Parts: sequence; structure tokens; C-alpha cells
Amino acid sequence: MLRSGERFLDIGCGWGALILRAAKKYGARATGVTLSRNQYEFVSKRIREEGLGDSCEVRLEDYRDIPGERVFDKIASVGMFEHVGLRHLKAYFAKIRSLLAEGGLVVNHGITSSDPDSRWVGMGAGEFVHRYVFPHGELPHLSLVLREMASAGLEVADVESLRRHYARTCLEWAKRLEQSRERAITAAGDKRYRIWQIYLAGCAHGFQNEWMNVYQMLARREGEASNPLPLTRDYMYRAG
Repeated sequence: MLRSGERFLDIGCGWGALILRAAKKYGARATGVTLSRNQYEFVSKRIREEGLGDSCEVRLEDYRDIPGERVFDKIASVGMFEHVGLRHLKAYFAKIRSLLAEGGLVVNHGITSSDPDSRWVGMGAGEFVHRYVFPHGELPHLSLVLREMASAGLEVADVESLRRHYARTCLEWAKRLEQSRERAITAAGDKRYRIWQIYLAGCAHGFQNEWMNVYQMLARREGEASNPLPLTRDYMYRAG
């Protein structure tokens, strides 16, 4: 789906893995935005080391401040919209729509609540996460996400639940963190190590017990019925 020369945006690009892959493997012109100076400096260094300065860039920028309209052919947001806030979801998706070029596609991948009213579930899990891991994060219910996407002028083409996959992922992360205990404590301290052990194990439990889900949603601009979307998900598995 991502082609050579296409303009690709990763909103909340983290440590840069997605934009680096987009530029290296697919020949895309990749842009990532982050609010973290540590991430910005790390990704900038990776881009220089990989010799990708002509096709890959990272910006220390709020997604709301990205200039222009219809400037990206493909947009991804992975694990970011949980931090937008329920009240701001419509504006978030409206900004994505404004940045999406004609015939473009967006993938929004993130954690959702199983509660129809978008409340935290599961024995104080929300309070722990707010206090120690992700302050001010809010998990919307899938129904709210789809409604706000439609209100912002995006037509949802595909929705896939990755809940069971993510439960296994969190368990694997917890196992690897435990295997690297000494290194982790040296880097971040014992308290932070224990917080993340609890968080990852708790997340795995939450996904296993349907307190939360992870959905991957593919969308395009409303009114582009001729957009040649694939009829199946085969293209994902062929891409490797």
C-alpha cells in the first residue's frame, strides 16, 4: 500500500522505527512528529547514521501545528490517540483529514476501552496508569472513535481487533524486561522497573479479560468512493 515516492506521515513517531522502515524499504518520503526532545534527538541521529536525510525527517512538533493541506499520501498514528483526550477526538481526526491527500489513506492504531461510555474498567487499573505511566490518557470506546471519524469526514474502510495479539505482546515485553532486569534498573532505577513490570503484566491481564482492546482502523477521505482500496487484507501479509 505504501509506494516509492509517496509522502508518509507518522503522528507520534516515537523512536522512529516506522518512518525509517517507510523510507528504507518502500522508498517513501517519510516525516515523523513527536513532542519528546529525547525521541527527536534519537531519531535525528538514526536518520543521519542510516544516510536517509534526503527521504526521512523528524520534527519536534505538535501534530496540530503541521502546516499545509492534502500534503500526505499515507498517514499512520500508532499508540498516540489515547493521549488526545475524548473531547478532542473530532478535532484530531479533522486535522488528519485536512492533511490527507486526494486518494490517500490513514491507519489509526490504538487502545480502546470496553466500556460503552469510554470509562476505565478493571479494579483501579486506570488510577495506576494515570499516576505512574500515562498521566491524562483517556481510552475511548470503539463506537465513539468511529462516530468521531465519521463526523470529521473520514470513511472507515476496515476495522481489525488485535486484542489477543496485544495480550501476548505485553506478556513478551514483561518477560524481556525481567530478563534484562539489571540493565533496566541501572538505566531507570528500581522503582520505575517495578512500575513497568506491574504495568505490562496488568495490561496483558486487561487484554486477556476484555477490559481493553486494540483496534487498527483504515480510513480515507469521505466522498472518494473511487479510491481503489483492496478487497481483502492479503496485501498486509504479502508485504511481510
